[in-house]
Amino acid sequence: MSDQAAPGDVIQRLSADEREAFRRHLLRLDPESRHDRFHGGASDEFLDQYADHCFAPRDVVFGAFIDGQLRGAGELRPIVADPADEFSHGEAGHAEAAFSIERPYRGRGLGARLFQQLILAAQAEQIVEIDFTCGADNKAMQSLARKFEAELRFHADHVTGRLKARKAPGSGARPAGSALATEPLAPASTRRPQA
Repeated sequence: MSDQAAPGDVIQRLSADEREAFRRHLLRLDPESRHDRFHGGASDEFLDQYADHCFAPRDVVFGAFIDGQLRGAGELRPIVADPADEFSHGEAGHAEAAFSIERPYRGRGLGARLFQQLILAAQAEQIVEIDFTCGADNKAMQSLARKFEAELRFHADHVTGRLKARKAPGSGARPAGSALATEPLAPASTRRPQA
């Protein structure tokens, strides 16, 4: 896996106006990638409905654009403080993260770059901890989590993780899409996916 950005690779925060590009990205995921992202089979109908419910006011979604096409996404959603919740245990300041990268574009460091942007966004939103779940067989996500020093808990069929949303090296970094973005920003006309 490379941490170097390839020419034409751009990480950018998505707006609700880019919901259709996000939907098309999800629909292009192969069955194994769908399983990795949603912890089981995900039909086209499910993905279509899922995309309709993304981009709520506090949701943060970043996209990985390759040559103007959305090929990966990182999602951050605040978790409502609920004493019965496995992650938050009633505490505020928690969010759930999820990632999806189309198979031909894996191994380019996109997951790490998306994760870094979610951490920066969490800090900006006063999120203290980021939680995630992945399948026990999703070694790529587990490796990515270790890279960011997440605490992992192994269960029979899944792994849960928790990561402190602490300042990244260079502490002045801001999430892509903000005024002081750390990732290259492309003009909208060059980064939006083709129909």
